[in-house]
Amino acid sequence: MKQSEIDFKKVVGKQVKKLRLKAGMTQDVLSERCGIYRTYLSRVEAGSANPTLLVMIALATSLGVHVCELFHDFDDTANDLIATLTDRQRTQ
Repeated sequence: MKQSEIDFKKVVGKQVKKLRLKAGMTQDVLSERCGIYRTYLSRVEAGSANPTLLVMIALATSLGVHVCELFHDFDDTANDLIATLTDRQRTQ
């Protein structure tokens, strides 16, 4: 799979969810701390929303991490996503 075929919104969303769960927060709590709707946070985590830089900063601040941490495991998360997508393509 080429880099251009990777859905980076899904990669970032997966990392946001991972950090939220690690912090022991629900989507309701995190969205309230960020000042965004819970449904929007759900879409960010699912990779269907494209969060702005300001939203990314709010997420990082609310999670108690540097904004770079949202991209810390980017390569590993991207590789996991590639493996999942490859498996789906094989079964179709």
